[in-house]
Amino acid sequence: MHIDLNKADKKDRYKLLMSSILPRPIALVTTQDDQGRVNAAPFSFFNIMASTPAIIVLGIDSKSPGVPKDTVRNMKLTGEFVVNMVSENIAEKMSLCASPLPEGEDELKFSGLTAAPSIQVKPPRVAESPINMECRIVNVMDIGFDRNLIIGNVIHYHINDEFYDAQTGYVLVEKLGLIARMHGKSFYLRSTDIFEVTRPPGSSSIAG
Repeated sequence: MHIDLNKADKKDRYKLLMSSILPRPIALVTTQDDQGRVNAAPFSFFNIMASTPAIIVLGIDSKSPGVPKDTVRNMKLTGEFVVNMVSENIAEKMSLCASPLPEGEDELKFSGLTAAPSIQVKPPRVAESPINMECRIVNVMDIGFDRNLIIGNVIHYHINDEFYDAQTGYVLVEKLGLIARMHGKSFYLRSTDIFEVTRPPGSSSIAG
């Protein structure tokens, strides 16, 4: 079977891609508007694009044609945001942050999550998240169809001590308990079944 995505119905295209590109990491993004009001929202169109400089990218659609989501509006206003990684123990609270609340209402308070001060940016971190990444906007790209690509530079990194191996410099991934988005509206994946594939001799992460 083959499908021309240029001719596919919007909903069908969404279903195909969302159930094919898996699993997807979840960014619980906190922002602040010009009045200091906090917004929190989860996104799974998210990943790291470079380590030097430290670049992450988010894909965020609009509330409605011509009306950006509060996250994008706040990013454009302040140029700052925080990505909070999502572990299984805050999964339900993360989901509550996607609730359609009135403008200006704090999703962290609504969901029962705790705001913690950041160091280099104004938007707060999520205290319950095991990893927080303070970011500054590099670019907000309008790619049409009421969708933006957000390119951010991670300028400050927080991790709970229990999840960091100071000797190797690696995160103790097995202990994090991060979850990822799967297909449909409400399916997720635990990161508890990890296996290793040895790289070929002489290969490197920059091969290609």
